[in-house]
Amino acid sequence: MYGPGGFYLRPEGPAGHFRTSVHASPLFAAAVARLLTATARALGTDEVAFVDMGAGRGELLTGVLAAVPDALIVHPYAVERAPRPPGLDPRVEWCAEPPAGVVGLLFANEWLDNVPVDLAETDPDGVARYVLVRPDGTEELGAPVGGADA
Repeated sequence: MYGPGGFYLRPEGPAGHFRTSVHASPLFAAAVARLLTATARALGTDEVAFVDMGAGRGELLTGVLAAVPDALIVHPYAVERAPRPPGLDPRVEWCAEPPAGVVGLLFANEWLDNVPVDLAETDPDGVARYVLVRPDGTEELGAPVGGADA
């Protein structure tokens, strides 16, 4: 997905194919800004890092920076394998990996969408079973969940 010609490196990017909470409304960024402000308060500081894993084109970072109170000093980091988009707020540090030694909030809303996981569902008898997805998108219950997954 990040290789040459991969989905995330195409010029149109993911936003050319679907909308996420970041693209739908500024309310999401405002809610994250409130969370970041509460994080700073809980840490007893007015200076925090905001690390956005899988930052895309930096839309969430831009929205959060616009929504945080002026008194809060935010060090924004975009962790993304795709190149830095032109015109992004110069305060945003673009990284291929999470920064070390920062204190603040690590946000992984979009990144977690790309983490492959096994999905399980309980059948009518109460047995947890793996969910199998066919190439056409239809689902069926598979073998019972066992071992470390149980």
